[in-house]
Amino acid sequence: MGIALVALTLIAACGIDVGLGDTDPIAPDAVRVSETLNQATAPAVDVLFVVDGTGSMGEEQASLGDAAAAFVQALSSGELDWQLGATSSDLDDGGVLFGRPWIVTPDSPDPTGSLALALDVGTDHAPPSAGLDAATLALRDATGQNHGFRRDHAALHVVFVSDGEDQSGTVLGADPVSAFAALLSTQAALNGRPARASAVVGDAPDGCTGTTGDANAGLRYLEVARRTGGAGVSVCDADFAAVAARLGELAVDWPVRFDLEARPTEGSVSVDVDGARVTAFTVDYVEAAVIFDEAPAPGAELRVSYLLAEAT
Repeated sequence: MGIALVALTLIAACGIDVGLGDTDPIAPDAVRVSETLNQATAPAVDVLFVVDGTGSMGEEQASLGDAAAAFVQALSSGELDWQLGATSSDLDDGGVLFGRPWIVTPDSPDPTGSLALALDVGTDHAPPSAGLDAATLALRDATGQNHGFRRDHAALHVVFVSDGEDQSGTVLGADPVSAFAALLSTQAALNGRPARASAVVGDAPDGCTGTTGDANAGLRYLEVARRTGGAGVSVCDADFAAVAARLGELAVDWPVRFDLEARPTEGSVSVDVDGARVTAFTVDYVEAAVIFDEAPAPGAELRVSYLLAEAT
């Protein structure tokens, strides 16, 4: 989650509070914990492109490759710690990331060129075009060939690009939309960071026609985007730079949830941000976390003090 644990101090409370404003009586053996955490200096996001590789995608893939610079610029202008990878919607590719390097970062020798190469998945792939299934394989990474792409502390954004409807089901079963939305929910729960999908596909309900050709409606992709808070954008719009800017906006998401080392006693938590006491937060006493109403400023120091809950 981009947070670094700096200190963990245990203080015996000796039967009295230590001036943090709690009014409930404290047991003689109560132990107060003080943790110092830090807000990230840049939010981390892993962006996975899943590109339709069937024969009708030539013009769309060319436009997508031309927009690689816009994608890189959109993410870089947001001062993000980003990684980009791309795979095809062909299950024969097994969700393996394309390109060399297969993970594009701001430190890559040529991020724009590397992304353009990765997005060029080719147009010689036979149907079915199963983007939701392919994304699942990429994220599960059973072969280990995508090692390093999915980071423990990063948000996730999956971008589907297709001129047809998703034909998944081999991996995700009879309801691939619900299954993939659930997978993203699980990804988000692992580290408390958002996991979203966006769809650059044919418009609902009847598809579209544009300078890049015709496209059937990508209803499954659009529904996954709707359920997960992503963007739904027409693949018939040749302005992929505008698409890139929209996705860059969605990727910026500073952490508001900070996990604690131990479970606090209810009502005992106090929080200072950069030395100033704050009250705009809630506490998850079950999962041991502090959740701010608004994200603390980049690099802010968070000092959280609480009484240890009794072991059950």
